[in-house]
Amino acid sequence: MAMIKFSPGWIDRTHDMPEMLKEPVPSRMTWTGATLAQSDDWITRLTPDECEEIDAALRGVQRAGLAWGHFGAAGFPLPALGPRLARCEEEIKNGRGFALLRGLDVGRYSLDELKTIYWGLSVHLGTVVSQNALGTLIEEIADKAPKNLGDSNLRSYVTAQAQPPHADLADVVGLLCVDRAKEGGTSVIVSMMEIYNRMLRDKPEYLQALYEGYYHDLRGEGPTGDPDEVSDAPVPVFSYRDGRLRSWFHGKKIRQGAAKRGIALTPLQREALDYVERLGTDPEVRMDMQLERGDIQLLNNYMALHYRTAFVDGDGHKRLMLRIWIELRDMGDFDPALDRWVRQGVPRQDWVKDGILPAVGRV
Repeated sequence: MAMIKFSPGWIDRTHDMPEMLKEPVPSRMTWTGATLAQSDDWITRLTPDECEEIDAALRGVQRAGLAWGHFGAAGFPLPALGPRLARCEEEIKNGRGFALLRGLDVGRYSLDELKTIYWGLSVHLGTVVSQNALGTLIEEIADKAPKNLGDSNLRSYVTAQAQPPHADLADVVGLLCVDRAKEGGTSVIVSMMEIYNRMLRDKPEYLQALYEGYYHDLRGEGPTGDPDEVSDAPVPVFSYRDGRLRSWFHGKKIRQGAAKRGIALTPLQREALDYVERLGTDPEVRMDMQLERGDIQLLNNYMALHYRTAFVDGDGHKRLMLRIWIELRDMGDFDPALDRWVRQGVPRQDWVKDGILPAVGRV
């Protein structure tokens, strides 16, 4: 691979070939939609007492005159629910890679109160990180009818369009369902550990390319603000360090990264990407779930992919999800490129002027 000159953080992988996991991932960390559909033991249902505990914590924050974003776990005490959240965290980190909390009565609260509750639950899990160059910490996921639909840097979450399988830029992505669409908008999740095992069995020739990684498009939200800026190093799709396999996949960022560098992907690199996406949409492998009002889905971006189907609002429904990105505690050693370009989310950038950012839509 030719050496390309990038910023001082550039990492040369040509003389440091990655260690690869050559055995299947343990079954505790793998699943298919077909197996999950056989039970609902992956749903954590909030009890009435736990819901009242959440309400009491919210009222305590309000009496203290605090806003979401300005308090930690100690400011949102959850003596009964806290241990259950800790078990969810363990499942997210070392089990299936996701959790679903159900039972929050969203009709009881204003949108700002929901954000306060969401923040309070999230800081019990870890540190909330920025989702875009504006520094947004809780994003409202809805169709914002952006005027720059043809912009290659536009992020699809501001539209009603379907998404391909992908991961987000943090340890965990959370979605709180405030309302669902009139039609569509189904949430889909996929186990990347299951995909790894199938690839190891059926297409092991793809693994080297995925371990070596790809340069990522920064969608005009990088340190320089250049709309054609890409990551300063290839980001691995699979990384195996200290006995732990991690994944991180975003086909659009990868393909646009190659286009902006002007260096075409090899046939093997393209085939490997296509294979991941093909399995990610396989009806047997994926898990489709229609999030209900008050559901909170928490997903480990190093173990799973997610996406949604296209949707239509109307008849009193406008699909609205509150998204949060969380950096977990005690996550161990990371590949340097993952640490730099994934774990920190999308840091707020001082060059953003007047709150205008093409990536999140011109409305």
